[in-house]
Amino acid sequence: MLTVLESEHSLKQKRLNKPRSPLWRLRVWQVLLLIGFVIVLGRLYYLQVIKGKELSHKAMIQRQQSNLLVHRGTITDRHGLPLAIDTTRYDVYVHPELLKVGLNEAVDQFAQIIHEDRHKVEKLFASGYPVVTLARHLDRQTVEDLQALNWAGMDIVPRPFRHYPEGHLAAHLLGYVNMDSRGQGGVEQGLEGKLKDTGELIKPQLDGHGRLIPIPAGASKPNNVTGINPPLGRYIELTIDNYLQHLAEKELFAMSKHAHAQRGAVIIADPKNGEILAWANYPSFDPNQYSKYPFVVTKNWSMVDVYQPGSTFKILTVASALDLGTILPNTSFNDSGSLKIGNRTVHNHDGGHGRVDLLHLFIHSSNVAAAQVALTMTPKQFHDKLQQFGLGSPTGIDLPGESAGLLLAAKDWKPIDTATTGFGQGAIAVTPLQLVAGVGAIANNGVWVEPHLVRRVYDPHSGVTQNWTTPQRREVVSPATAKLISKLLAENIAMGTQIAGQVPGYAVAGKTGTAQKVGQGGRGYLAGQTIASFIGFLPADNPQLLCLVVVDSPQTDGRWGNTVAGPVFNAIAIESARYLGIVPNSGYLEETKGHKHNDVIPPSIKYAAESKQTETL
Repeated sequence: MLTVLESEHSLKQKRLNKPRSPLWRLRVWQVLLLIGFVIVLGRLYYLQVIKGKELSHKAMIQRQQSNLLVHRGTITDRHGLPLAIDTTRYDVYVHPELLKVGLNEAVDQFAQIIHEDRHKVEKLFASGYPVVTLARHLDRQTVEDLQALNWAGMDIVPRPFRHYPEGHLAAHLLGYVNMDSRGQGGVEQGLEGKLKDTGELIKPQLDGHGRLIPIPAGASKPNNVTGINPPLGRYIELTIDNYLQHLAEKELFAMSKHAHAQRGAVIIADPKNGEILAWANYPSFDPNQYSKYPFVVTKNWSMVDVYQPGSTFKILTVASALDLGTILPNTSFNDSGSLKIGNRTVHNHDGGHGRVDLLHLFIHSSNVAAAQVALTMTPKQFHDKLQQFGLGSPTGIDLPGESAGLLLAAKDWKPIDTATTGFGQGAIAVTPLQLVAGVGAIANNGVWVEPHLVRRVYDPHSGVTQNWTTPQRREVVSPATAKLISKLLAENIAMGTQIAGQVPGYAVAGKTGTAQKVGQGGRGYLAGQTIASFIGFLPADNPQLLCLVVVDSPQTDGRWGNTVAGPVFNAIAIESARYLGIVPNSGYLEETKGHKHNDVIPPSIKYAAESKQTETL
């Protein structure tokens, strides 16, 4: 018993003699806790004070973007006719496992409401996926019929849906909107930012499930959106006229089908202000069903692809030489049907014409005479003048993907290049749009005007115009040179035997072109393949309408610009002049018969030319 008591006493004594924990351990824990508190406090200060505004802005954007519908602005023609509009459509997703009805009943009901084949819907539900996409882009009525079922397991998500009420009309100008709501081609891509710009409009704030976050009374700003209508982007008003666009597409389609052509284009413009009144491409496509067409069809080839324009280019060649003073208005040329340049020879398509002046150069469309005109200029002079006409660089049209065309550097020109460039081959290749802008300078008293398709951008809520398009301008030839070329081109139509440009009541200034088609890789020309074209403007003395017709690879009517492109121009010009109320001027050439061509050239140019050469070449 004593031994046990002694053992207990000994253990108790050991516990009393055991040293306490050192104080430094307690201090370590205190310091660690203090450091942790400082870190948390510092982080809070960084997030709340330093990064507070930035994070609040990000949170606001996140709340606004979650399931938020933003409708693109409407695109209209110059009269307000809608060409592209946004509507709300609905995507429907189904969770098969959550449906409280039998599979057969669900398939029957869904197939009946969405007007889909029953076997297709049944196959969809048998795929084994936990969530299936029942349908996309459903209208409001169909969605209401689905909601009336009152079934669990259905998610109905509103989406913006782009619709083109005119179908194929102006498809290449408008472009289309893909499944990701991004514009592809045309105005849809080129002005994507404007079409989605809702300005200072405050968007509703939504939680992660798309539900509206309640805002206390008096806390919202006056322009805060609390209604059900989605915010709208800016509206775009185009320069095109719906009636003229229909006309251009109809006539181009008819000729392209008749001639079994590969493709074609018609551009109608106002040469005074650069507005595009109509722009048709063949073949066309329906932007409502863009996925059914290959890229070669959906691209706007008449501003993307280049071609050698042939005889229509003689307008710019003669204008350049006259303005530079290297030829006179009464200069004439010996046209024997061929012209040898080094070891190469250029030919006319129809033999020689003897002595020809500038008028008969156009009437006979003489390649030999045009080559001689070009050779009166140095390569640099000719090259620089063509640059002023806008060749070798984009026109600046308000569409994406425009080609700069081809214009070889002057230092690389050989004599044969200068000569063949004179009649639209050689060192140049243009887009139809570039040719319209270049010849438009002749029609506009020598002033080149930047072509444009967008007339104005405006706010749909207030109707206030954000900006009107102001095109760039520059003088490329003198008014006197432009007037002389216009008169020569009008006489060319009046005195020639061609069909093209014969518009009753109007003096038309114009020129045909039948160009050889360049082979793949730019090497050589394709046998039997041409690009037929005609460009003209009216009235010749006061141009208000310019039209270019290009038909690529026609297989009928001789494949000539006169017989293929000419009838299209005539039909369009006759109806356009009537529609626009352009006053006839059939007496224009009669009034100017007594004037010599030399009278319209400034003395400075005449004297410069006379000091360099004789009147005949």
